[in-house]
Amino acid sequence: MPDKGLPDFPEKKLHIFNDVSFELLPEISYEDLVYLSQLVEQTGRKELYSPLVDCLRKIQWAKLASLEAIIVEKRISERATPDAIPFDPIGQVQHVKALFDFVAHSKAALDSLAIFFNDLFNLGQKEGNRDFRKPLFYRKVCEADVVIAQHLAGLKAWLDKNRDVSDSIIAARDEWQHRGSPAIQSMFPIPAIGYLPVPRALKGGFPNSKTPLTNEYYWTTPDFVKFHIQKLTSLFTGVIARCIELEKARGARPVRLDPDLVRHRMSFLPMRGTAETKIKQMRVRPFTPVFLDSNSLFEGLPHKMLKALTGEEADLFAKLAKYRTFGVHDKQHSFVAVTDDLLNSVLKIIPDQVEFLEEIGLITKRHLTLSKGTIFICGDRGFRVTWPDKQTRDILVYLLTRVGTELASLVRINCDDSYINSFISILNTHKVNVRLIAVSDLNDTSFKYDDLGEFKYDSTTEESG
Repeated sequence: MPDKGLPDFPEKKLHIFNDVSFELLPEISYEDLVYLSQLVEQTGRKELYSPLVDCLRKIQWAKLASLEAIIVEKRISERATPDAIPFDPIGQVQHVKALFDFVAHSKAALDSLAIFFNDLFNLGQKEGNRDFRKPLFYRKVCEADVVIAQHLAGLKAWLDKNRDVSDSIIAARDEWQHRGSPAIQSMFPIPAIGYLPVPRALKGGFPNSKTPLTNEYYWTTPDFVKFHIQKLTSLFTGVIARCIELEKARGARPVRLDPDLVRHRMSFLPMRGTAETKIKQMRVRPFTPVFLDSNSLFEGLPHKMLKALTGEEADLFAKLAKYRTFGVHDKQHSFVAVTDDLLNSVLKIIPDQVEFLEEIGLITKRHLTLSKGTIFICGDRGFRVTWPDKQTRDILVYLLTRVGTELASLVRINCDDSYINSFISILNTHKVNVRLIAVSDLNDTSFKYDDLGEFKYDSTTEESG
């Protein structure tokens, strides 16, 4: 695949968020961090923002711990068979430790945020009183800024230290740090809640053996960390947006950012030279994390992350994208196939490989609701869909994530007869009529085409049935 290349390094650092690996945090807008940093440099308030920088450092530690918990459980459970328990004492202890680290770092990030609010709004609270657990501090923050108050209003339960349910990050951290540890039991045979589920109840130790093994009483490990990390990163994102407004109000001049520089996230971490040497190159370790929700968390992912794919992964995805990437005209959707059978029969891609592409965050399975007149586009062919009744149609597709779309754009897209026929057959099976068109002069808003004929589903078979 062609390399678009990286821009030249800027003459000076673009942002103040040192010691942060941004590849870990694609859900945080790098552009907003750079923009705020530029405003802060203008107003001379860089030191004031040190606790906010520290908050982001700790969010990344929490994210790393959450990924560790997910990966450890996955690796253990994959070794299970119907008659073999995957006994792994080290792995099970590592899973519990990762969950403990996750809630501890999350609470530490909130503590740094509290210190920042105390300084930003001149609240005058000292030492341990700068804590979201303290009702007085919470109230003072809300009184100081109505926008921040709105963000915090939706997080009352999440910040409630007195809850006995693990949907409070503060209550979970306090319980596990001061009064016990995560009450994690391995489950065999493995139920729907996973091999190492997280109890929702915080107190009382392990749940009673009669407690149903359902989502009402347990989180799956991915759901537990996803629930908390999304609240943490959403709060941080809201704080960044509000700080941009506040710095502008203080008289900071508007900042014009170089789009090319912002597109490639730059991390700055400490390094000490131990001897004089001439550097010829920098070697970067590829990193392909297991994201909690690839369709949303890959937003804003830098192009250099594509280099983290192995050759095997890139070849597999290219096989899908080169001939099988469809777009839905005038909608923000693109997808690679509509059924597992189609992938297997036409492309010879087995379900395990598709699951692998989902795991690394290139595609995600979704239901796509079709309206009459919807046009699918693949290369120079289009498919306009219609049907007799007034109802919409729902079809299962594998949507490309943000990074999947970017990766697909690097290969030439074509459409061959075998896939055209298979795709039409699939739509006909969903009682959808298809008009095949030859597309030309395609752009973002319109295109020209020639009609190549209509393919209708066989209603006689339905009537005779």
